[in-house]
Amino acid sequence: MIARLGPWCLAVGLVLSGAACDHGDVPALRERAQQAWSEVQRQYRQRADHIPALVEAVRQRAPAEREVLNEVMAARDEVGAILNADGFIAEPERFRHYVQAQRRLTAALDTLYETIERYPELTGDTRFAEQLTEFQRLEDRIVVARSDLISAVRAHNQELREIPDRWAAAIFRSDAKPLTAFAQARLERTGGRSRL
Repeated sequence: MIARLGPWCLAVGLVLSGAACDHGDVPALRERAQQAWSEVQRQYRQRADHIPALVEAVRQRAPAEREVLNEVMAARDEVGAILNADGFIAEPERFRHYVQAQRRLTAALDTLYETIERYPELTGDTRFAEQLTEFQRLEDRIVVARSDLISAVRAHNQELREIPDRWAAAIFRSDAKPLTAFAQARLERTGGRSRL
């Protein structure tokens, strides 16, 4: 009986030792995802930091649009309240809350863009146009950062699903779990509108 179990024990031992040697991919992929997440947060933080100047420029030339401007600032404040927390990509519920807040801010900014289009004195002002172009470049960098995050999270989660990596992660990295990312890289725009 022991003679028949020997080859099976050897095979299981080889698989487990191979998995143990290869479990280093999961931490490296998780670190890559964390770095990509940090970049997403950095880009969103930069966008949030530029919003007050943009809102003030619109307020000076279009004071009647107080409601739109207040909506943008309220959405920015909501995002700012949750932007500083880490660990979102490992906690789906918190990540979903974060994404919803960012969507509300993007929707408020879309309304601001529509408002700007109604004021030729804004669209014709060269300095304001440069400010708006720079702001939109920030949003383009957000799209790139989100795309990088999606790729990093996809690679990490794929590694956790593959055998023997799944077994190695379960044995040697009990804290390893799938991460959460955005469904798409592009910013969710209301009504499919493009920006100015």
